[in-house]
Amino acid sequence: MLNEGWAVVAQLGFWGWVLAVTGLILHAFPARGSFNRRGAAIWGAGFVVLYAFWIIGMLRA
Repeated sequence: MLNEGWAVVAQLGFWGWVLAVTGLILHAFPARGSFNRRGAAIWGAGFVVLYAFWIIGMLRA
């Protein structure tokens, strides 16, 4: 049986994860041959958290 609350968590987790991946790519690598550690850490943490929300939401929905 589908649980709508967890389905919403899965959707928000997925789209947040997509945006976090985009932010990670754009902020961690601002120019060719350069790497921003702070940007990578912040966006990478968001990537991991939102991926976990997506997976948990998929398992519970």
